[in-house]
Amino acid sequence: MPKLRDMVVDNVAKNNEQQKIMDKAMFFITMAVYSLTAGTLIEYVSIPTLLKIIGLMLTGQAFYFLWKSDTALNL
Repeated sequence: MPKLRDMVVDNVAKNNEQQKIMDKAMFFITMAVYSLTAGTLIEYVSIPTLLKIIGLMLTGQAFYFLWKSDTALNL
């Protein structure tokens, strides 16, 4: 039977790997949403307006991740 320490280390490594995969998935999903939004908006609005909208979306996303990382550190 494996030792408790080995089981904990394996579980931590597994959780770290899972977090890396989730981070990559979040990045690709975010880029896909921004690309679809840009493609849709470019049909209806001008380029400067499109850039402003995407800039605001990215700013909101950045603040969300800052908030999320701050709450994760306070656990």
